[in-house]
Order: sequence, then structure tokens, then C-alpha cells
Amino acid sequence: MKMNFKKATLIAVLLASFGVAGATKANADVIDAPGSAGSIKTVDAGNVLTDYNDNSLNQVENDSPTGNKDRKYSKYKLDSTGYNYANTYKTIDGSSQTNSFSTKWFLPDGFNVSNYQHGNFQSVALDNENNIYFVESNGTNTNKGAIVKFDRAKLDSLGVNADVTLLWKAFDYFDPYTADGLAHNQEYDKYYFSMQDDFDAIKSLTNTLNKQKSYQNNQLNWQKNAQKWYYYWKNKKKTYQKKVTSKKTSVKTKTAAKKVVKQATTKMASWMKSYQGHKTKVKNYDTKIAGIQSQIDDHQSKVDAVKSQNPEMFKYVDIAQSATLSPQVTIGHGQTLTFNPENQHLYLAEDNTLSDLKSDENNVVMEIDPNTLKPIRQYEFKMLHNTDSGQKNLQLHTLAFDEDGNAYWGRKNGKGYMFFYGRLDEHSVKFSASSSIVANRGGDANQFVAVNPATNRLTFVSDDILTSVPVDKIQKGNFKASDINYQVFDSKREFEGLAFDQDGYGYLLALWPPELLVSDQPLN
Repeated sequence: MKMNFKKATLIAVLLASFGVAGATKANADVIDAPGSAGSIKTVDAGNVLTDYNDNSLNQVENDSPTGNKDRKYSKYKLDSTGYNYANTYKTIDGSSQTNSFSTKWFLPDGFNVSNYQHGNFQSVALDNENNIYFVESNGTNTNKGAIVKFDRAKLDSLGVNADVTLLWKAFDYFDPYTADGLAHNQEYDKYYFSMQDDFDAIKSLTNTLNKQKSYQNNQLNWQKNAQKWYYYWKNKKKTYQKKVTSKKTSVKTKTAAKKVVKQATTKMASWMKSYQGHKTKVKNYDTKIAGIQSQIDDHQSKVDAVKSQNPEMFKYVDIAQSATLSPQVTIGHGQTLTFNPENQHLYLAEDNTLSDLKSDENNVVMEIDPNTLKPIRQYEFKMLHNTDSGQKNLQLHTLAFDEDGNAYWGRKNGKGYMFFYGRLDEHSVKFSASSSIVANRGGDANQFVAVNPATNRLTFVSDDILTSVPVDKIQKGNFKASDINYQVFDSKREFEGLAFDQDGYGYLLALWPPELLVSDQPLN
């Protein structure tokens, strides 16, 4: 009966055409070894690090407050039979602002992807379409896990934001790895078969819908590229047109300038044609997507008629079905899932060890389609750094992107913290070290990095302390102690990840129990 209920709790897997029995493993193989799949491109970028001299790095002597450095945590379990209170953790002395994080949702022990589940969540990410993503880890030494996606507006409509335990209850209610969950699976089966034809139709249509959204996103990216080159040639034409009309310009220079103006005019026409073509295709995809969504809605109305026969059960089913789940994937450490606003894709580094790499090993980063949670391409690269004691091959354990698609990551440096910036996308893979480093990081663990789009600051996360620095000053290497902001707490919780919405509110992932907390005001 376990697999029967996966029709319900893993409906999003069905919708992504993963199937039920046996399909999870097959699709996990695609993500675990994307080089073997013909449709997945592997980018071997070689050494992508511009080397630096450790002795020349500018130590920014900051007076950091102290978070939890001893890695001793306050842990408790939720009471399935009693009342579970929301948590609120306020900033303490040493913080740059008065702020607090309060429970938004308690997360389940897992999303019923595997019987390894035990509430070990490692990453949280937000996109710009109101979706939230988590990485659920199978646990230490497995390097496996799953990515789950929720539409936050959908969860709100289901009442999840009004009850901090409702998301947890829904998946716990149908946990196929418990006796109660199995009993609820059997009860659900009685209803499922009367909905199967509509489920099959929804599955097929949603798979088509997700593909159309992916195709549309490609057209949007190509449209932006065409627009960029159109303006490039427009500006070039304007510059050389001035030379053509200038009385001070020589005949020879004017002749050359006229050729450039003519070339630019041709290029502008070509890129404008490309831009308009992609724009038309984007509009056509809007029509296609609306039509497919209408068909889905029609089948969904028939499903809803069956659900009305047992509202209490289907309240939990609806919440479970709001999840889009990946199969089991190689997640490594699991704390690098991030969203690139520039190309609308997710990225996940498969850092299977917490140390640096051997000289012949590669960093491996997967680029993922957020609509299907399937891989687009895999990047393999080295980051070679020469030191007095020999050559290191740095491994990436954190990752974040700003609104322009610039990539950032960070690592511990003695008692401090250092940053790297560059690109990691289909156009380029390269990184450089910031010439300034934070001398005192205030925490022990290197848990996560995230860019706040409202302030354009990069925050690195350690237990009970969030430390942020402006990204432009990271790139220039000229930040000062006064540029560093802190949010410090005394929660004794394990901080795992952080994401920001467009207004700068922070979404903090903490253990144990697994929990998503939200700041009561934007972070500075």
C-alpha cells in the first residue's frame, strides 16, 4: 500500500511523469549521472579560479558578535497528540538591527520519497514566482536526498499559513512508513480509483504544461539576449553616426564610420527581427499554456467532486499534492540549492565531502529546471589555488546569485571568512577571490550564503549568527568593518539555510525539529 499512496502524496512526481513504482530510481539515475543522458549537456570548464596570494588579502578587522560556536543545540520533537507552539527568536546585543524570526511552518519528517526520511533539511530557496524549495537529505554519508517545491500562494489558500503545524500534519498523516499512515493509505485508495482517469489526464497535461513553460523561458532568455545586442549595435551606430556628421572628422574616418553605421543598421534589423520573433513565440506560449491550464482545471473539478465526500482527509491530500518532488538525487552536503534570477534556474552543488578536492577531482554543479525539477546541464570544474605548502583544489560548499546572475560563494579562512565572486551559467564559469576578507566570522559552521535582493548584500550563515556584506564591495574588495551587518541570536538551533523575498524578508531554515522561520521585518 505504500506505493498506492504515493499516487497521492507524490502526485507532483506523477505530474512530472515520474510514475509510481520503480520510476523514482530511474529518474534519480538521470540526475545522479547526467553525463549518461544524451539530452543533458556536461560543461567541462577546467580550472575556473583566478589565483590569488593569501598573504596579500586584506584582513578587515571587524568586532563580530558571537553566535553558537560549540555546535550544541536545543532539540525537541513535535507532539502529534498535543499542542505545538510557534517559536520566536529575537536578535540580541551586537546585532545591527532589532529583528526576530518566528515560525512560519514546521516541516514534516520527510516527503515520503524514501524510508530514510527523518526531517533532515539542508537548503531553502525562493524564486520570483512565489515558489519555495527545500532540500531533504537522507542523512550523513548518504549524499542523497530530494528537492521539493511548493507554491506559497497555494499553501496559503489551503490554510497552511494559519496553522504552523498543518504542513507537518499533512505528510505525517499519510506517512507510508508508519502503521497509521498505511491505514490512511488504504482509506485513500477507496477514493483514488474513481479519480484515476482524471489524475492520468492531469498528469499528462501537467507534464506538457511544464515543458511549455520551459520552452517559453528559453524564448524569454533569447529575447533578452536579442534586446541586449540590438541596443549594443544601436549605441555603436549612434557613436559612429556622430563621426559621419562631424565637420572635424577626416574623409578617411568618415568613410570607415559609414561602413560601421551600415553594418550596425543591418545588425540592428537582424536583432530586432530576432527579438520580435521570440516575443511572438512567448505570446504564443501564453496562449498554449492558458489552454492547457483550462483542460487541467476541467479535470480538477471532477477530482474535487470526489474529494468533497471526505473533506477532512482531502484537506491533507490537497496539501500533500501541492508539492512538486524530484526523485532521489545526489545532493552532497545539500546546502547549496539556490535560484538564479537572471536565467530563472536552480543550481545545486554535489559536494560529497566537506574537505577540499584532490587535484584530479572536479566540483560538480547541477543546473535544474524549476518547472520540472529535472537537470538542464552539469558543470564540472576545478578551482586551483597555489599556496606556500602546495596546490589546493578548492571545493564549493555554498552558492548564491544576485539579480544580475553574478555568482558568489564563501569559505572559512582561519577565524574569518572569505568570499568568491564570478559567473556560473551557460555563458561562463569563472571565479575570483575578493581581495578583502572578514577577519572574525562570529560563528563556527559555514552553513549557507544568500543574496538579499532588496539590499544587494550577501549574507553568510552560521549557527545563531547571520553576517552580511554588500556584494559590490565584495567584488571591489574594499569593504570595511562598518560595512558588515550582523543578526545574532541565542536560539541554540542549528541554522541550515536562508532565503530572501523581493522585499528583503528572511526565510530561515532551522533544525530540530525542521522548521521554516520568517523575519518580522526586512534584514539590513
